[in-house]
Amino acid sequence: MFEYTGVDGIMIGRGTFGNPWIFKIIKHFLETGEKLPQITNQEKLRVIKEHIKLELQEKEEITAIREMRKHIAWYTKNMPNSSEFRNNINKIENKDELIKKVEEYFLI
Repeated sequence: MFEYTGVDGIMIGRGTFGNPWIFKIIKHFLETGEKLPQITNQEKLRVIKEHIKLELQEKEEITAIREMRKHIAWYTKNMPNSSEFRNNINKIENKDELIKKVEEYFLI
């Protein structure tokens, strides 16, 4: 769109859900014209665990865990068996169990 219409900027919107790397990816592409490799599952797992930790610092555990379930669903969208995984984590209300299930899913 930059070349075709001469726009000064773009809006990302929902593309950020579960994909915080999108800014780095777009910036790199605009600066170099090269696509970055896909984010690894290990990086996704690291970010999810950090996200859980930060959420728990801001909210009481039950609220944080319930909110994290939707974020984890976005992080795992289009991954293998993600529908079944989301169904399982949507019943969890304990941080240790949530972290365990996330680690199991990503370490498969």
